[in-house]
Amino acid sequence: MTEDTRRYAGIDPRGSRTFLSKRSLSRVFAATVILAVAGWIVGVDPFLLLSSDARGQMWMLVTEGYPPDISRDFLLGRSLRGGLLWAIVETLAISIVGTSLAVVFAIPLALASASTVTHQGPLYASESASRIALGHALYRGARLLLSFLRSVPGLVWGFLFVTAVGLGPFAGALALGVHNTGVLGKLYADFLEDTDPMTTEAVASSGATRFQAVCHGMVPQISATAASYTLYRWECTIRSATILGFVGAGGVGYYLVISIQRLQYQKLATAIAAVFALVVMTDALASRLRARMV
Repeated sequence: MTEDTRRYAGIDPRGSRTFLSKRSLSRVFAATVILAVAGWIVGVDPFLLLSSDARGQMWMLVTEGYPPDISRDFLLGRSLRGGLLWAIVETLAISIVGTSLAVVFAIPLALASASTVTHQGPLYASESASRIALGHALYRGARLLLSFLRSVPGLVWGFLFVTAVGLGPFAGALALGVHNTGVLGKLYADFLEDTDPMTTEAVASSGATRFQAVCHGMVPQISATAASYTLYRWECTIRSATILGFVGAGGVGYYLVISIQRLQYQKLATAIAAVFALVVMTDALASRLRARMV
C-alpha cells in the first residue's frame, strides 16, 4: 500500500491507524452542515410529533377509521363503473396506458438525446464537422425537452390535461405518460451512452447503416436493463396514479379526496387498504417479470 493510499484510508504513513482521514472528516462535516441547514429550513421538531396533542389527533383518526367501510354500495357502487373496486381497476388502467405512452415517446427522444447516437463515438469517427454540429444541436434540444417533461410534476400535468380534455382517467393517463416520457427518455439515453463502443463499431464495419448499427449494436446491450427500469417506473406510476384524483383525473384518488373532505374516515381507511393491496400485488408481479428478464 502506497503512502497516499494509506493516508486516504485513514492510516498514518508511520503505521498507526486513525479513525478518519482529513478528507473524510471534511466531507462528514460538510454533510452535517447541509443537513443542519436543511432541517432548520424545514423546521424539524421531533418533539412536536410526540406531543400529547399530536398523539391524540392521530389516535382519533385511527379510532374513527375503524372498522373500515366494506359495504356493498361503497365497494361496488350502483353501476358497473361505480364503487371503490372499479376505481382501483381504473387506477391500474391509467398506469398501464400512461407507461405505454411514455415508452412510445421516450424511445425516439432517447435516441435523439444520446450522444453516441447523434454526434459522438465510433459512428461519427469520419463524419464532417457540420454533421457533428447538427447532431450536437439535436442532442441538446432533446435533452432540454426531456428535462422539461420530467421537471413538471405529474399532478401539475394532470391539472393541465384535465383543463384540456376534461375530467376522467384519460387526463390522468396523459399526465403520467408525459411526465414519465421525460424520466424514461433520460434513462434510455444514459443507457445508450454507456454501451460498449467496440460492439457498435463491429456492426458498423460489417456494412450496416448507422441506424442498423444502433439497432443491432447498441439496443441489444441495454434491452434487459431498459425493460427492468421500465417495470420499476410502472410501479412508481401506479403510486402516482392514486393521487391524480385530487385534480379530477380519475382513479382511486377521487375516493381519497372525497373521504378526506367529508371526514369519512372509515371509507378513507378502506381506500388506503385497497391502494396498499394494489401496490403489493403489482410489486410482486413486476418482481417476477423482472426476474425472468435477468
